[in-house]
Amino acid sequence: MANLEESIVATLWDQSDEIADVVLHHNPVTSTLESKGRIKKIGGGDELRKPVMYNDVAVGGFYQGYQSLDLASIDDLTAFRFKIKQAYEPVAMSGREKRANRDEQALLDLAEAKMEAAIERLKNTVSTSLRGDGTGFGGMEFDGIKKAVSTSPSSGTYGGIDRASNSFARNYALNLTLTAANVQETITDVISRLTRGSEMPDLGLMDRTAWKLLHSSMTAIQRIQLPTKKAEAGFRVLSYDGCDFVFDGGFNSSVLETNSCRLLNTKYWTFDMVRGADFKPLAPTMDRPVDQDAFFTIILVEGNLCCSAPALQGVIYA
Repeated sequence: MANLEESIVATLWDQSDEIADVVLHHNPVTSTLESKGRIKKIGGGDELRKPVMYNDVAVGGFYQGYQSLDLASIDDLTAFRFKIKQAYEPVAMSGREKRANRDEQALLDLAEAKMEAAIERLKNTVSTSLRGDGTGFGGMEFDGIKKAVSTSPSSGTYGGIDRASNSFARNYALNLTLTAANVQETITDVISRLTRGSEMPDLGLMDRTAWKLLHSSMTAIQRIQLPTKKAEAGFRVLSYDGCDFVFDGGFNSSVLETNSCRLLNTKYWTFDMVRGADFKPLAPTMDRPVDQDAFFTIILVEGNLCCSAPALQGVIYA
C-alpha cells in the first residue's frame, strides 16, 4: 500500500476531535470540564493568562452623592499566568513490520493497532500529568491538580503568583486523617468553608483509601447515586452534600496522596489547548529518519490546566 503512511496521518488528523475526547474523558477533571464547556482552544501565544476571579481585597466600595471615587487602587493586570506545556506520543512502524505485512488488510490492521496503542499511551500520560504537581519531566508537565490544590498552599507559586504573600493564590488545606466515623462531617465542614453564595465545590477527587471510607459511611444510609454523565464517562461516583465524589486511582496509580480528598469548584477551571496542537499529528506525513528503517509521526497537544480561583478549592490530606 504505497500511501499507507499518509493514510495513517490523515486518519489521525481527521479523528483528532475523537482522540481528544478519548484522552480528556480518561480524567475526571477534564471530563467534567468538557461537559461544562470549559475545554478551550486558543490561537497561540506564549502563555495563558487567567484574571484572578477571587480576591478578598476589594477595590470598590460605597459612596454618597458627588463624593470622589477612589480609582487609584485598581489593578486589572493581576492575573495568573501559565506556561504552555507540550506533550506528545509517537506512532511508529518499522520497515520490518511493514514488509512482514504486505497484505493490504493486514497492513491496515497493523496501522490501526499502532494508532490505538498510541492513543492509550497518550491518555495515560496526560491523565497522570493532570493529577500531578507539575514537577515531572523537569517541570515540563502540565500544572496539575496537586499544584493548583496544594497540601502546602502558603509556599511556592501558582500561575506565577507568590502564594506566601497573596492569600488569593492559596487553596484551603486541612491536615486530618479521614476515618469512616469523621469523613462525612469533615467533608461537609470543608464544603461550607469553600461556599460563596450559590457557588460551592461540585467535584471531589478521592484516592482509594478516602473513597473506601466515604463509600462505607454512606452504604448504611443508602445515599449512593450515580449521575448519568459521569457514569457514561466510566467513573465511579458518589453524590454527597451537593458534590459528586469520584474515585480517581486504582491500578498502577499512586499520584494522589493516600487518604486524600480534593474539593473543586470546576467553574473556575479550564483546560486550554492551542489550535493545531490539539491532539493532531505534528506533520502531514509520516517521516523516515535517515538513520532508521522506520516511519513515524507524533500526536501533539499544547496547553495547560488552569485555575483562576485557588481560594475556592480545598484538600483534605493525612
